[in-house]
Amino acid sequence: MSEFDVPLFHFSRGEFVEADYQDPLLEDYRGNPLLEALPAIWDDKTVVNKLASKPIFQVSERDLPVHLRLHCVQRISRDFFRPLSRHLELQSSISRLIRDGYVGRNPITPNYAFRARKDAYELIMQGNTSGYPVNTPTSAGFALVGISGIGKSSSLLRILQMYPQVILHRKYQGQDMPAPYQIVWLKMDCPHDGSIRGLCLNFLLAVDSLVGTKYYKKNATKNPDELLPLMAQAAAVHCLGVLVIDEIQNLQEAKDDRAAQMLNFFVQLVNTIGLPVILVGTYKALPALNGEFRNARRNSGQGDATWHHFKKDDEWTWLLQGLWKYQWTNNKVDLDQTFIDVMYDESQGISDIAVKLFMLTQWRALDKEIDHITPELIRSVAKDRLTLIRPALEALRSGKKKQIQKFADIYDSVSIDDYLDRIEAEQRQAERLEVIRTELGYDVTEQTVTELSAWLIDVGVDQGIALKSAQEVTKAHLHELDHVDLHKEALKHALAIQKKKPKSDKSSGLRQRRNPKIVPSEPTDLRVIVSQGKKKKMTAYESLKIAGYIKDPLEFLS
Repeated sequence: MSEFDVPLFHFSRGEFVEADYQDPLLEDYRGNPLLEALPAIWDDKTVVNKLASKPIFQVSERDLPVHLRLHCVQRISRDFFRPLSRHLELQSSISRLIRDGYVGRNPITPNYAFRARKDAYELIMQGNTSGYPVNTPTSAGFALVGISGIGKSSSLLRILQMYPQVILHRKYQGQDMPAPYQIVWLKMDCPHDGSIRGLCLNFLLAVDSLVGTKYYKKNATKNPDELLPLMAQAAAVHCLGVLVIDEIQNLQEAKDDRAAQMLNFFVQLVNTIGLPVILVGTYKALPALNGEFRNARRNSGQGDATWHHFKKDDEWTWLLQGLWKYQWTNNKVDLDQTFIDVMYDESQGISDIAVKLFMLTQWRALDKEIDHITPELIRSVAKDRLTLIRPALEALRSGKKKQIQKFADIYDSVSIDDYLDRIEAEQRQAERLEVIRTELGYDVTEQTVTELSAWLIDVGVDQGIALKSAQEVTKAHLHELDHVDLHKEALKHALAIQKKKPKSDKSSGLRQRRNPKIVPSEPTDLRVIVSQGKKKKMTAYESLKIAGYIKDPLEFLS
């Protein structure tokens, strides 16, 4: 038995599903067991529901002791995921990529059945790929590049996990399958030093864990020149659908010409066995992604994906609306424009930072026995806890290219093609966001009416008039919400209604604020402490720290 002959059910810790062949509905996908065993091609509605993840939350949990609520807050980072248009776009690209890669690799064809298992190894070892029996697919792969913390890796893994990782094939249309195990996807990190040998060994070890082979044990002492063809052959034998290499910016640390050598090997995987490759990394990876692999991607027609930090637009608000439901403080606060602005300013549209900042703010509130989160509390937490990344955030906030260039992970070099792609993507974003809202029960009309009426009441309009004005203005401008100052229109509408009411009723239209200003007098009141400190020429921070309301950062580290 050769090292490429795999015994059935000899698994170490991999999981698999039995092949269930279904009509793929497209003629070019029929008659290929690798394609017919895949899940159906999903529409956007199905993808939204498959991707969405909501943490466990019960209002009654706000009555739990603080030490338990601290653990509840942790659920956000573990379980919260709200689909956005970029996730639907990425899923669609991966779906096409995997299937297009399998079109030219049908294991039941005579050429593939014999030569893929016996001849390919020798062909690759000799550097002769011209006789390989696979037609090069149109999807060579693509690169996913973006700022750190924007969710590239986590989103990609979530999408890949929608597919079974290993499919077991027994018989297809009464015919024995020459390749029993189909590895649909494999995701791994580029070694921190850009080592080709490390990449190959990690790949062989991953395959061993999935299908019970012993590639790593038999080849651990071999050099890179010997390991590269072994890696290619293992990918061919086990019908790997897509190979994802994350942290590709580590190639910048590679010595000599290793970066070029590794990228050229990825091209060889595409050309010899038709294996699509996805490279994922930060903007530091951009220099390494030039050259031959870049040309291969251009020819694929698939298109690279560049994930910029979010704009303060509809999708940013949509993300925060989902996040804002999960508050374990004594009192819940509604998401308003002030919170939207503060969260964007302190995270600069980086989703991972926004989620962590929201969690940290709740922890601070619970620890200090503060009833609810406030914009001031968010800014305070950002100042104390985001110190390491503050220089990068300041660079983004400035918008100055020279400052941004100092931080390679957030450097964004946009070409004309990228700009055109973004315009097209923004046009699709509106359509996809509507699908997402519909599937997850978000009513833009109801949300707008609620926000407008609350604002009118806050400025002194009677509750009944406020609700009526908000409803009528929203209905009148439903299809131009982003281009009309709804607050101004609603207030004009409310005043118009007020003028039509009899004089005897005018007193009920605009509420008079009769509550006298309350002057704080309790010695434990934060305002009193700050005021007393000012008399001694102390800052608010120093006053609150002396009073015990601000802890030393070292206490958190301990």
